[in-house]
Amino acid sequence: MITKQGEIMVRQILLVIACHLVHMLSCGISLSFGVLYREMRIEFGTNFTEAAWIASIFNGLLGFVGMPLSFIVNRLGERWPTVFGSLLLVVGMLTSMFATGIRTVYITYGLTAGLGAGINHYCAYTVIPPHFNKRWRPVAVMLASAGVPMATLVLPPILTVIIEAYDWRKAYMFLACLSLLGLPAALIFYKQDVSKCVESESKNATNSGTLRASRFWKDSSYILYLTSTVLIYLMLFVPSTFLPDLMHEFGRSSQDVYISLMAMGVGDLSARLLFGFLVQKIPRKLAFIRSAGAMLSCVASCLITRSRSLLMFAIFSGLIGVSIGICSGLAFYMAVHLLAAKDVRVGYGLVLTLGGFAFVAGIPIAGIKERCGKTSSMTYEVQSEVNRGYIDKEDIQTDGEANKSASLEQCSHL
Repeated sequence: MITKQGEIMVRQILLVIACHLVHMLSCGISLSFGVLYREMRIEFGTNFTEAAWIASIFNGLLGFVGMPLSFIVNRLGERWPTVFGSLLLVVGMLTSMFATGIRTVYITYGLTAGLGAGINHYCAYTVIPPHFNKRWRPVAVMLASAGVPMATLVLPPILTVIIEAYDWRKAYMFLACLSLLGLPAALIFYKQDVSKCVESESKNATNSGTLRASRFWKDSSYILYLTSTVLIYLMLFVPSTFLPDLMHEFGRSSQDVYISLMAMGVGDLSARLLFGFLVQKIPRKLAFIRSAGAMLSCVASCLITRSRSLLMFAIFSGLIGVSIGICSGLAFYMAVHLLAAKDVRVGYGLVLTLGGFAFVAGIPIAGIKERCGKTSSMTYEVQSEVNRGYIDKEDIQTDGEANKSASLEQCSHL
């Protein structure tokens, strides 16, 4: 007979697996879009910037829905919004099959599928914190978010094979069928009253009875976290989107492209798992670790433009993947680390909503640079410059976190 504690543990494991799958079908699809990006640009005869708006709209909705969705989720929980988001994702992928122009894809893939992916991306994060104590929360978050690099690892070779055997329309059909898996995964989500968390939370816990945005603006650590995260979101999806064009410029084959994308996925996956366990042990170093990830992104983004062989592309793609895993994978846990449980949904929703503007602007900016420079190498130089600014913000945040080390040490042992 299963005890009450055993039942809770089984539900927690199933919840993490469901969140892992939902992340694969939301943000993970976006990181694998580079394979489709090139095919659609060629099919419709568009320039870099026009094609880049497809991914830009999709990625922007990963963020824009954050703040309004936080109020809906506080009332309904994450289950039914995720069911609705999964249905939107399926409809968006199916209708993209029949697109006859780039503007149609803006609506079908960008708006419809993007809205569904944004809902799922947010809910798959915020459903986790109330179900885990402070000791296991970072591990659960990292294992769930590992679905993003897992999609980068699995989808590019499958999509490449489908495109070479059929065309890009059949690739959208495959993604629509795959997105149906989000429905049973969403039904595993169950609502947990965050007020019943038995642990002591962060320093704001005593004020967390109501959701007041003013508390966020008065918290300097949160403001630095928000600023640095929005800055890195500006170029988060650039490497995976433009890597196929960069490699084709230097005569690499489609097989070489998906090998490099898989290397990026391996690096991202390894970083999320490794640093998820690491921040569990040393939460005081969280801001420092993210800053190191941004520095790695600067170096790898510069060096990949000098690559010519498959080995070098794979190595630097893997390093970029590691930096994505550190900077993006730890973004949500940073909100969990700084805010009380009741404030995480709204606090992270605010970060995502402001980050949505960065998602929208990032890829077209890189596309303009690519079109002006007539080479994909220029996009990686833009990313490197943006990440340098991110490091400056994170260094300030690291100093602020050091001043609160005693408080954070106490929380980490709860």
